[in-house]
Amino acid sequence: MAKSTNGPVKAKKAKLGGQKKSPVLACIDIGTNSFHMIVCRSEPKSDDFEIISRVKDVAPFFRQALTNHYIDEAAQNSAREILKTMLKHAHEKGAESVTAVATSAVRESKNGHAVISELGDELSLNIRVISGKEEARLIYLGVVFSMPQLTGRFAIVDIGGGSTEIIAADRENCYFSDSYKLGAARLTQRFFPKERVTKEALTDLHDEVRGMLRPAAVAIKASGGYKNLIGTSGTVQALAKLDRVQMGRAGESLDGWVLPLERLEDLVDYIEERALDGVRIKGISTDRGQTILAGAIVLLETMRSLGASELTVCTAALREGVAVDQLLQADLIHKDMKSHKDPRAKSVLEMLERYNTNVEHAVHVAKLACSIFRQTKEILHDLPDDSEHLLWSAAMLHDIGTFISRKGHHKHSYYLILHSGLLGHSEEEVGIIASIARYHRGTFPSVEHEAWYRLDESDKNIVKPLAAILRISEALDRSHRGVIEDVQVAMSSFKKAKAGQITTVSLVPQLKDGTNCLAESWALGEKKDFFEEVFEVNLDLLVEAKQKLKSTARART
Repeated sequence: MAKSTNGPVKAKKAKLGGQKKSPVLACIDIGTNSFHMIVCRSEPKSDDFEIISRVKDVAPFFRQALTNHYIDEAAQNSAREILKTMLKHAHEKGAESVTAVATSAVRESKNGHAVISELGDELSLNIRVISGKEEARLIYLGVVFSMPQLTGRFAIVDIGGGSTEIIAADRENCYFSDSYKLGAARLTQRFFPKERVTKEALTDLHDEVRGMLRPAAVAIKASGGYKNLIGTSGTVQALAKLDRVQMGRAGESLDGWVLPLERLEDLVDYIEERALDGVRIKGISTDRGQTILAGAIVLLETMRSLGASELTVCTAALREGVAVDQLLQADLIHKDMKSHKDPRAKSVLEMLERYNTNVEHAVHVAKLACSIFRQTKEILHDLPDDSEHLLWSAAMLHDIGTFISRKGHHKHSYYLILHSGLLGHSEEEVGIIASIARYHRGTFPSVEHEAWYRLDESDKNIVKPLAAILRISEALDRSHRGVIEDVQVAMSSFKKAKAGQITTVSLVPQLKDGTNCLAESWALGEKKDFFEEVFEVNLDLLVEAKQKLKSTARART
């Protein structure tokens, strides 16, 4: 990680390629309806990557999680076997890095994070549960990278099994993105149970989709509208294939296929009539045939709501977006996408601005917190380097709750961060950041607090020490004037405290000329007990020690 004290902590570059010129990576989309994997070879010389293999497997057991909000044993076993097969294939193709993302079925299940954590540990697979907004960001990256000809403002609709993502953007920025519980499998279960289709259910489904998409249509129009509508993922491609056959052009490429609204309306009428008669649609796989009706209605009502006259098909989507994101972070591709290289820091800074927080105070607290984190690493804690980004993010956002109320603002900060959809982060990381910010003041963590009982044990072991560091860092800028420009940590021992041995940690402040830190000294005295309990040390502030630091403090070498 970067060692800067004045800016965001950079994410670690993906470990791709080493000395090789063309590293290979695999990206897995753990979807509600099916699992997809692509294996890619990076081509740095051409600033591109080649997809050398595609794998898909149906995961019908996962659909049940949408209604049960629980991933049962059958679904877990199914997922395990699919992922084992995909991992084997990826390694046979030479993949050095395999990344998986899990979407709506997992993020909505009560045991979703636990199941993914267990599968990840068992298979030695990096799996992230991503929010709907993060899913939309990755879909956007996949589209932008794969469609270099796309200019001006455009909108994207991605219809998955559990959710539908809608985005309005240009090549540099997203102006609107959101995720809606309008997935094809989800709606099929709700409106057509046991594959029973009625006219009343069809009417109700059309009405519900229109109602849910009305806010998106208003927001996109308010953001400046769009010129082209792009459609991605299985439902869109299946409908485009049907249209291609009906147009007598079955041999043409699906990527870039243009589907006018009038022809989509005819397709939906045809699919609805067949469904009412209980007749299977030719040219659609059995699995896709179960959900194509609901998915087609979502696409039709999306185009109508957004006022789109036609849709252009893009065969890239979430998994390609994951690959683009990985390669951007690893500096293996660039093109015109430099503005998308550091989404984590960008999303934190945008959130800070959105809630009109004291930016100078937030930046200063983050600087002090990261300094203390680095100076105490491998002495008071053994947290991985990536934890510094979580601490920096929490420090930057710890006061955003004042947007709601100064009273209890740490609790408000927790909820705002938790539901912010911080881009570039997994849902687990967002939960950790929110909890660190929650405990920058107030009581110690308790099983009665949502911010604590929602965490698993491994996450608690990250939150507690980072919250303790944030708490004292916030105290060191109590006056919000930055009088303590930096702090040096000195310790009487380089060993952790043991029974019968108490380590004294001294903070030696570097003060602005002509200032004092009386307010900070008082605040530290009020807040240091949490730090002392977590790290089993005594903590003090050596205000008079600045000039004698070299001779009196045993600073870490």
